[in-house]
Parts: sequence; structure tokens; C-alpha cells
Amino acid sequence: MSLDEHIEHAKRAFALKKYEQSVEHYASALEAATKQFGEQASETADLYFAYGKALLENAIAQSSVLGKQEPDDALEDSNGASGCRPNGAFLSFSGDGDDELPGEDVAVDLFAEARKAADAADAAEEQEEDDEEEEDAEPEDDFNAAWEVLDLARAIYEKRQEESEAVKLKLADTFITLGDVSLETEKFDQAVADYNAGLTLKNELLPLSSRQIAEAHYKISIVLDLTSGRLGDAITHAERALDSVEARLAELRDALSGQGLVKQEPKEDVKGKGKATASRLIVDDAIEKMTKSQMEAEEKELQGLREDLALKVDELKTSPNEPAGSAPELVARALDAELNGASAPVPPAQTEVRDLTGLVKKKKKNTDANGASSNGAVKRKAEDEAEETQSDKKVKLDESAS
Repeated sequence: MSLDEHIEHAKRAFALKKYEQSVEHYASALEAATKQFGEQASETADLYFAYGKALLENAIAQSSVLGKQEPDDALEDSNGASGCRPNGAFLSFSGDGDDELPGEDVAVDLFAEARKAADAADAAEEQEEDDEEEEDAEPEDDFNAAWEVLDLARAIYEKRQEESEAVKLKLADTFITLGDVSLETEKFDQAVADYNAGLTLKNELLPLSSRQIAEAHYKISIVLDLTSGRLGDAITHAERALDSVEARLAELRDALSGQGLVKQEPKEDVKGKGKATASRLIVDDAIEKMTKSQMEAEEKELQGLREDLALKVDELKTSPNEPAGSAPELVARALDAELNGASAPVPPAQTEVRDLTGLVKKKKKNTDANGASSNGAVKRKAEDEAEETQSDKKVKLDESAS
């Protein structure tokens, strides 16, 4: 099969979402192109980029399938190793199976059956672990392969970006796709860097109304929303994506109404030479290349997209402010606050203490006064009784003497 045939089969498989077949054809095409053009040729870079996109889509597809797949084999293994036998065999601890008669239940050695069941369970568990490792490794390997291939394309495009604006736009697309890989693998900082690099190039080459501009802003908004402390930036990029969609809608309506498109002024490059960017670089989504029916269909689509983006902006604006610190730190702070609050002594009310103290003092004074008077009365009564007793004794003595 020739190089062109491999490329054609790869594009067809990619369009049909048969990404695994697309990966195989692109790999064969890349091998042939490297031999024919060399590793640093622009044709090779184009194949690197297409091959990387196929690897990325294949990895995403495999991750989605593995995430939704239910392990039916595990259920069958558990039923087979559960000890339930269809003939209802009798379990016996003795090995007297030789004395059994025809038609009677067959005795089973429990220890032998237990060893077999344990061995079967261990083998099934090892096989399941191996399958899980393979499943976990395959998508990650595809993501890594996609990153490496796309990075090769980026290196070639960066060296050749001054050749034409088309090459520079390919470099921007490569940065955006690298950002997609980082987003899928949750490397958010790298994704933001790649998305911003691609957006910077696209802003130089494309008008605000390009759908590629809106897409780039929206992807940056998504990854920033997933990054701690970047909510404000996420809102900004979501608003710019909305502005881009509205600009696209305005151009579509102008074109459908017969007013035509507003021509872009030529942009000055760094060398001072004027370049009619808008007229020279016509991308696939340019309105100039669309029929009336295509413009009407896209206008209807963009109206729904604008509503979704407006809701997204409102959702981001109403999101609560992000707390400072990571989740473990916040949990630790809350726990410390609870513990400190529980152990802290509750101070008594000062006013109540003063009032009670005053009452106690008053009671002590009254009690002391009453106590003193009553004690004195008791003493005096005791003295009087003693005197009376003595006087009575004297009277008795006098009477006896007489």
C-alpha cells in the first residue's frame, strides 16, 4: 500500500471514529514518509500532527469504554467458587466415599474442595489484577505517545513558522492539541501554557469572529475553572469566547442579508511589511467558503451555543469565592477550631458573681450577729441556772443544820 493510500485510509477511519484503525494507518504512513522525505520535512510534520490526534482520540475512546465497562466475569467466578453445586452434594469430613451405594448422595472431601476453591480464587484474582494493570496502562501509554508525537510536530513547525502563515497556524493547532492531551491527563498548568501559546498565534492570524478563537478561549476557561485560584481568569476567557461567537453571528447575519463581509485591514508584521492576513489566510471555517444553507445552519447552531456560553458565564460569576489553602489545610483548620472551641473554658458571668457574693456576705453578717446573741443568751441562762442551783444547795444545807 502506498503512502497516499495509507493516508486516505487513515483519514477515512478517523472520520468514522475508528481511531484504532486510523492509528495503524497513520503509523504506516509516517514510516513511509520518514523514509521518503526525512524526519524534519513539513510533510512529516503534518503526519506527526495527524498521528498524534488519532492517538489522542483513541486514548479518550479507550478510557471512556474502560470506565463504563462492568466486569461480568467476576460475577461468574464468584458463582462458580461459592460452593453451590447443582446436584446438592453432601459435605463430609471423613473419607469414607468407598462405602457409598448407587443412588445415594456423593460424599465430598471438604478440605480438598476448599483447597481447590482457594486456588481458583487466587488465580482469578491475579488474572483480574493483570487485566486491570493492562487496562490502566494502555490509555496512559496512548496519551504519552500522543504527547511525544505532537511535540515532534511542534518542534518542526516552530523551525518553519516564518515560511508562511499556514505553517504558523499549524503550529497553533499543535499547541491547542497538546493542551487537550494535558487536560485529559489533568496536567492543568501545562494545558494552560499550551492553550495560551496556541491562542496567541491564532489571534495574530485570525479575526475575532473565527470559531477557532472562540474554541480556544472556551478551552482555556474550562482548564482555568479546574485550577485553584484562577476563577477570575476563567470568567474572562468565557466572556471572550462569548464575544467571539456573537461576532461570528453578526457576520453570518450580514452575509445572509446581502450586506457582505467587512474586509479586514492588512496587518503589519514585525519586519514592517504589510500582509493582507484576512485575504491570504482563508481557513476552513471562513464564511467566504460557505453556501447559504451552510450559513443558515451555522447561525442556528451558534444561537444555541451563545445561550450555553451565557449560562456558563453566569454560572462562573455566581460561583463562591475559592478559599485560600488546599483541602487538607482547610480540614485541619476546621478541626483545630472545633477542638480549641470545645476545650476552652466558659468564663462565668461577672455580674452574677458580684451579686451572689454580696448576698453571701450579708447572710454571713446576719448569721454572725444572731449567732452571737443566741450564744450570749445561752451562756446567761446557764449561769442563772448554776446560781439557782447553788442557792438551793445552800438553803438545804441550812435546813439540815437547824
